[in-house]
Amino acid sequence: MKRDNLILVGLIALLLCTTCIAPVSAHRAFVGAFMTGDIYDDVMVRAWYEGNTPMAEARITIYAIDDGLKEIYIEDVTDRQGFYAFEPKWRVTEYEIVVEHTGHRARMTLDLESGESMTAAGNELPLAARIIAGFGYLLGIAGIAMIYTARKMQRNT
Repeated sequence: MKRDNLILVGLIALLLCTTCIAPVSAHRAFVGAFMTGDIYDDVMVRAWYEGNTPMAEARITIYAIDDGLKEIYIEDVTDRQGFYAFEPKWRVTEYEIVVEHTGHRARMTLDLESGESMTAAGNELPLAARIIAGFGYLLGIAGIAMIYTARKMQRNT
């Protein structure tokens, strides 16, 4: 009888915990770049979170890639709207742009000659897979707790 009550109380507590969870603001970071004119004008970089929130005052590192060699060209921070403008290095047309803020990171490669930009796809799982993984972790913790409780009850009898 005690065991049934304990399981019932645990299930009710789990149900209450899942219904009382406040919405969270987990989001991915993105970075994009565009030219303000021709190849000799500034490059404008924009960094934002999912939901179009700017990455204000985020650390930005721009690497110049010349003949396959990558070297740091600029290290600075974005403005309050998540923008940063830089003048391209003479005769360098390929750049890697990395923006970081509070644990979020966005990365892209920009080729000024071809106008192509490639955003690096992170190693993140899709949202549905992250939700399923989260429930898996919770079930694992609940299983461990149940095993612990069962062994403790066996010792007491």
